[in-house]
Amino acid sequence: MQFYQFILVVNIFACPLLTKSEITPVLLNKFELTHAGFSTLLRTWTLNSTSWALVISCFNAVPKTTDYVYSVPNIGQQLTTRITPTLVTDQIIWPNGIVAADRLVEYSMIVPSGFLVPGKTNGNLYFISDTNIIPLVPDDKKNWFYHDAEFKDMDGDGHIDIVTGRANVPLVGRPTTQLVWLKNPGNQTITGPWNLNYLLTKGGPDIQVQFAVVDSLQVLFANSFFERKLQMFWSDLDPLWNDSTKLHVRHIDYEPHPYECIQLTLDLNGDNRPDLLVTVNDEFNGSLIAYELPSSGDIRRGNFTKHILASGFKPRVQVKGQGAPGQAIAIQYYSFTVRKKPILILSGDDDGCVYLLEAIHDNDPSNWEYSMKIIHQSEKSTIGQVSVEDVDSDGHPEMFVPAYNEGIVYIYRLVDK
Repeated sequence: MQFYQFILVVNIFACPLLTKSEITPVLLNKFELTHAGFSTLLRTWTLNSTSWALVISCFNAVPKTTDYVYSVPNIGQQLTTRITPTLVTDQIIWPNGIVAADRLVEYSMIVPSGFLVPGKTNGNLYFISDTNIIPLVPDDKKNWFYHDAEFKDMDGDGHIDIVTGRANVPLVGRPTTQLVWLKNPGNQTITGPWNLNYLLTKGGPDIQVQFAVVDSLQVLFANSFFERKLQMFWSDLDPLWNDSTKLHVRHIDYEPHPYECIQLTLDLNGDNRPDLLVTVNDEFNGSLIAYELPSSGDIRRGNFTKHILASGFKPRVQVKGQGAPGQAIAIQYYSFTVRKKPILILSGDDDGCVYLLEAIHDNDPSNWEYSMKIIHQSEKSTIGQVSVEDVDSDGHPEMFVPAYNEGIVYIYRLVDK
């Protein structure tokens, strides 16, 4: 997956004014959905055309029970109507953030699953297309859980394989985190399980993985919440990545933080270079961090320049297992006013908020100061994975906010006033 997919571009064709105007959320709608956790927007085929579907994973902490994935097809046409989500499946344990799997089958998805909650640890990667729900990871009875999936032909056989990180967290002892890949058997239709191969058996990522090409070198950015690592991988045999002895790994940051999310964005500071956007989810002092990539041609050895954009996040109730913030999204918001740097939308996770951050000095690539304001707040609810996209093509992005404890999904439009 290339880094430019993580930047949302919203364009209104008009001559820019000289000053920025204020971006304001306008509440369009809300609908009930019990234990709404992760929201994702996927391209789907509806009524003989492509449209956006809002897909939401829901889960509860009751041991040994299965959970739910719902969809709202053609969400762009339902923004102000009464919304009743459609059940996709009720057979998956603790579904996490959903991943578009169009590189395998058009309009399909991967549902990573499992978490450290007792009775919910036996996760998998589930392939879903139409009504087929297929677990792809062989069951070794060791209770791994998964949060992401990436796609690449790892061994050059012409078939797209899957790369993922995973974790096993026992009640007693240290967690085990691994970087693995699943070999596509190349059948005419998707069947499972796929053969499991190891790239790193200990100390690997356990949350997100993202392939990108930087200065002609293909790399994999990844993060570990449980091992507290930010990592970058590359292969001496690229484009082949199936030989683990030819794989290299370096640390992006040596500070041991619980890294929640990582993504490579097109450009955060206006210097026409990609940057990493990272969140640290902590009980006492969570943060939002940007990393400038090393200078051209030196990503394997050069220094990543770190900028703390915001800090001091903490959950509403400081108890073990809760933290803040969650994931961040960079949005290149073109409008009637000059705005060179993207705005940032940040889920507060267990602090119950959603934040909007804007660069204070929009014309200065060397300045990393941001203003921050709360654009959604709940007094009693964890905020799940927020998704943002202009789903109705009106020039203004819509924002979908799942409030887990409330059992409500809020729909906003971000407008420039």
